[in-house]
Amino acid sequence: MSRNILLVDDDDELRLAIDRQLEEAGCEVIVATSGEEAVGLLAEPIRVDVLLTELRLSDIDGRELAWAVSQKRPFVRIAYMGRQSPAEPLDPADAPFLIKPFTRSALADALARAAPLRRAGSQGTPSS
Repeated sequence: MSRNILLVDDDDELRLAIDRQLEEAGCEVIVATSGEEAVGLLAEPIRVDVLLTELRLSDIDGRELAWAVSQKRPFVRIAYMGRQSPAEPLDPADAPFLIKPFTRSALADALARAAPLRRAGSQGTPSS
């Protein structure tokens, strides 16, 4: 079954490489170069199964982007990526985190383990 991936990364070279890996794996890829662009794309009638986002985007933290996406599409699964392990917890805590560069098999595993941000029984907004 094909998955529809919203790929968000502001590094042109890596974004192209990841896009290629996803397409070779049979995924449909929607690409955004910023968090703002990703949120704007969600206003369109596109199908998104998984958000694969850089944790440290130039315009927004990947966790904030995941929260914004979950508000518009609560069943989208989340996976993060970055050049180093995050210092702060991810949300959801069990979301996969890929350290760049990563292998095709690591990418496939992360997509399989991607988790929705909002769990059954959780409501409201993140606490400030």
